[in-house]
Amino acid sequence: MDEEALRKTAIKRHLDGESPRDIYTDLVRSKYWFFTWRKRFLEGRPDWFKEKSRKPKHQPTRVSREIRKQIVSIRKKLIAQPSEGIGVAAIKKRLAATGVTPPADRTISRILKQEGLVR
Repeated sequence: MDEEALRKTAIKRHLDGESPRDIYTDLVRSKYWFFTWRKRFLEGRPDWFKEKSRKPKHQPTRVSREIRKQIVSIRKKLIAQPSEGIGVAAIKKRLAATGVTPPADRTISRILKQEGLVR
């Protein structure tokens, strides 16, 4: 029996009058497990038995697309004219000159690697 069916079975048994302890013991689940799904059922949503995503809803430290584009653009310009160097320090210097607070060195390196701009 898959997890969703197990959850539905547990709640059906509870609605039929069986005690929570008997249900979660019989299904080899924890008390916490049973009451989590009971709570979601009582909320009244039609998809109460489905697993919720654990993915963060936002990532406050993530670099914006605009800054990412600027980093890539600066790197390509520096490759074309390598007089100042093409490394992270040169990219940070150019970003700062445009008024943007540059991300950490490691972040810039990771972006360059993801974009295939690392030799």
